[in-house]
Amino acid sequence: MTPGGRGRLIGCGLVLTAIVSTACSEATASDPPSTPSVAATTAASHLDARGLRYKESLTGAGIPALPDDTVMALANGICGQLSEGTDEATILAHLTPMAQFASATSDIGLTTEQVAQVYLDAAEANYC
Repeated sequence: MTPGGRGRLIGCGLVLTAIVSTACSEATASDPPSTPSVAATTAASHLDARGLRYKESLTGAGIPALPDDTVMALANGICGQLSEGTDEATILAHLTPMAQFASATSDIGLTTEQVAQVYLDAAEANYC
């Protein structure tokens, strides 16, 4: 990961806290970033079936693998906003900073808007 990439990853974590209205633990914030594959994390994963489907749908769309805690925070945040009646445009705006990071690190050239839409659509289809 590039030196600027770690800063963007931490910034994405901060955006996630705004989405789900919770703070990350100090241990999570201080852990070094990693990019495990879905296959590598499945054996030791603490995702439930819905979380695993959500994570697999994201990686299947070409979005780089996320840590399980991030997947759960993302899915819960999106579904929580949907259940509260938040409009799609607002949710997509909240997802933009994280989508920018994923777009920059994606190997298949997804735009920021496409990544944000994948986050939302995959949560609706596989988690909410």
